[in-house]
Amino acid sequence: MIEPNELEPFRTVMRDLQTGAARYYAETASAGELGSTVRAFIANCQILNDWFLNAIVDAASYEALFNQPRLADSDVIDAMKYVRNVSQHVLHVVKPSDTMTLVGGTSGYRSYAQWEAIPTEVHVKLHRRTQALRPAYEASLEGKELMSTMMAVLRFYAGVAPNIVHRDQHGEWTGFPLMSQPGISDPLHPEEPMGNLARARAWMDSRRPGGDARVICGLATIDGVQYYYGYTFVGRLAFAPFYETIAQINQDIALGFPYFEGNVAANASDVSAEHPEALQGHVVGSHEDLATWSTRITRVEAREDWCSPGRDPDRWRSECTLEIAGVLPDCMAHGVRRARRLNALVPPRRL
Repeated sequence: MIEPNELEPFRTVMRDLQTGAARYYAETASAGELGSTVRAFIANCQILNDWFLNAIVDAASYEALFNQPRLADSDVIDAMKYVRNVSQHVLHVVKPSDTMTLVGGTSGYRSYAQWEAIPTEVHVKLHRRTQALRPAYEASLEGKELMSTMMAVLRFYAGVAPNIVHRDQHGEWTGFPLMSQPGISDPLHPEEPMGNLARARAWMDSRRPGGDARVICGLATIDGVQYYYGYTFVGRLAFAPFYETIAQINQDIALGFPYFEGNVAANASDVSAEHPEALQGHVVGSHEDLATWSTRITRVEAREDWCSPGRDPDRWRSECTLEIAGVLPDCMAHGVRRARRLNALVPPRRL
């Protein structure tokens, strides 16, 4: 239980933790310096841990999570505490292992680094209470890929106290979703279910889509199912198309997500050359705010297939099939839909 007067400091440091994880992920795609970002994440993790243990009224409830039987994932917090004490009390620089995996292709590369082992000569210099945390480090961090452990930390704290999660103006986690990496199924969001495509699809469909708004450009019937399609905008830029059933769009609207209908060809241009960082390489820029040339809709219905002027209906139909299971292997179709539904094709805003 977090008291009202305790909440804002927690939410501020949780924001630092969230954006630190997102910044680390962005650095892995730009050959950035990863160590300083990792060390900042460790420090913020331990700030939250210290506050939960020592600064809040309900500290006893938090401490009980580390007793037997322990809460799942609590070892990762002890592991972070261990490595934070290493960095603070011993002349040893904590950093990702120099050995890392490079994954990618024409859509860009990303490095996947692991936590390196803490040398025995460093460990023996630690206080005995810190030394007792080494098994947690070896079990939860050592040899593990960095980003997945950062996500585990975020999930742990969100599970302990959901109201400390820092959110943007749309209610989304600040710093998330992460930008999609083609062919990689690792979660792009701390809330995303892992290892089960059906659960992950249900999770995506039950929440607001990513982005600020969508503009519908047409309707296509494929194998007897009608899909509305168009662009997802963040401000005046659209990095991703969308394809949704009638039921899904009406559910999104009920959740408060804005859908518009308007002539994109007459009011927007291809600005891909200005955004070489875009994952799929096609970016549409609106000349003015969407509200000046499109009409907000409150519901969609079944109707004859149509396509707005200046758009190619055959291209839209072809793009839509990439999300339909059976046309592509399920895991590939899911990856395409996830990137579009979460709007995870958008390069990260400055954090």
